[in-house]
Amino acid sequence: MTTSHHTNPASERNRAFAGARRTLWCAVAVVVGGLSVATPAISEGIPIRGVVKAVNYAALSTDVALRIARLSVREGQAFKKGDIIVEFDCRRQAADLEAVQGAVREAEMTVASNESLHRFKALGRFELDIARARLDKARGEMKSLKARLDDCVVWAPFDGRVAELQARELEFTTAQKPYLIIIEDGNFEIEMIVSSTQLAQLVEGLNVEVRLDDAPTARVHATIVVVPAVIDPVSKTARVMAHVKQAPPFLSVGMSGTIFIGSNTSPKRP
Repeated sequence: MTTSHHTNPASERNRAFAGARRTLWCAVAVVVGGLSVATPAISEGIPIRGVVKAVNYAALSTDVALRIARLSVREGQAFKKGDIIVEFDCRRQAADLEAVQGAVREAEMTVASNESLHRFKALGRFELDIARARLDKARGEMKSLKARLDDCVVWAPFDGRVAELQARELEFTTAQKPYLIIIEDGNFEIEMIVSSTQLAQLVEGLNVEVRLDDAPTARVHATIVVVPAVIDPVSKTARVMAHVKQAPPFLSVGMSGTIFIGSNTSPKRP
């Protein structure tokens, strides 16, 4: 007795598609798995991410609203230490100082007269002490106004550049809000966020190499200068600072890259 088997073409196609899907998923799993576990063959050390920062920077602000009389720099412009950056309109403060100086002279004359009268027993000690206290008060107000007038001219504290400018000439500043942010030029450091397991390999004086994302062919060398004593208990990370030895001309604040710690580096130990 002969039994004939009939094959359903649709079923054959479904089984073929299912097998192809299984094969494809296996191939994708192999490729993705290879990418996830593969690590670059870095013979010179362990890669850590870092960002370039300025060692010295300042966010300039005023404690009261002042009108900018002269603004000598623009955003991105370089300046030298000792250059005048900003001059404020302080005519009102200058007038107040003149008035206080007059009050000081008046108080000095009053004290001198009262001292003379006190010597001849024509004035009591209490009146003399009050005159001296008023003189001290006037002198204090004069010193305060002189200090405020000194702030009317801002000199550059270092060689640097203007990072951000929030006000323009003839405009008023906002109290306690930075109107100008400046950074030191040529003096950079690398900020690294490292895990607690990597921190054990980092000591002060260790030389590292920075490969910037913005300039892949360039190499920047730095030395670790700050290793924190406390690790964040939540993220298990710490911030490590490395000072750039010789900053290339293209190096700018905000650039980031990978820091390599090689086996040929030798930390400075006491």
